[in-house]
Amino acid sequence: MSKIKLKNPKEFLNGLKKRGQPFQLISTTLTKTILTDSTVYYYTTSNSLKPIELSLIKQVKDYVINNNLSVKCKKESIQYINKNSNLKKGIYSKDIFEIDLNKAYWNYFYKNKYTSEEIYLKGLNEKLISKKARLISLGNLAKKQIIFDFNGREYLEPTFKSSDTENLFFKVSQQTDKVMNELKFITGNDFLFYWVDAIFVRGVKARDLVIDYLKLKKLEFKLILIDRLQNNGNYVTVTDNSHLYKVKTLKNDILFNVGDLKPRPFIFEPLKSLDLRKILNNNFQ
Repeated sequence: MSKIKLKNPKEFLNGLKKRGQPFQLISTTLTKTILTDSTVYYYTTSNSLKPIELSLIKQVKDYVINNNLSVKCKKESIQYINKNSNLKKGIYSKDIFEIDLNKAYWNYFYKNKYTSEEIYLKGLNEKLISKKARLISLGNLAKKQIIFDFNGREYLEPTFKSSDTENLFFKVSQQTDKVMNELKFITGNDFLFYWVDAIFVRGVKARDLVIDYLKLKKLEFKLILIDRLQNNGNYVTVTDNSHLYKVKTLKNDILFNVGDLKPRPFIFEPLKSLDLRKILNNNFQ
């Protein structure tokens, strides 16, 4: 069966539907594949990634498959986000700290021997590989296929298929979440919330407890002093000097200049698997 790369997939799909030709569409985060009786058509949705970044994604997946790597993991236990239930609504601006684990998923992935040193070091090369690409290379292991069948008249109910390599991704997620939960426990009432691999705490004592723990565990991290944290109930907004607007932009009739603080929203709603992929692809916002 021949395989053809599409330049205009939307137009191609519309043509198949107009002709009433049955086909199957298999969709993932990075690729879309269209199967007809005689031909496989495909296209990628990763145009923003450089060729070397696409190469890293393939290398990570190929290494796992070629070495037949597998692991058991109870992915349902992973929280990813957690907020102190006692956190009152309002603004906090005194001694608020964010402590981020440096490349937590990527480092655990290597420590678990799920990849080679060569691939690991390539992923650390920030001149060649973006954070987005590194995260996608891991998220790609847990990609879920959504399969749409078109019977010539309409799409049937979609089906879902998980990847055989997904547990390797969920294992490093679980290890990171375990660290965040332990930090939540040791900081007690001074714990504000954590978001994947970053924890927010109140007070110098809590900050030092987190730092001491991470040093003991030999985990690299960065510390950010938060200027303003506002709890609005279902979401928290954070501003600090490390996250600034890069360009001038007009939003809601307000002109933001280079150097203005850029508020970061953290929305606390029950997470679904697709939501997690959005978080990963947005660089653990």
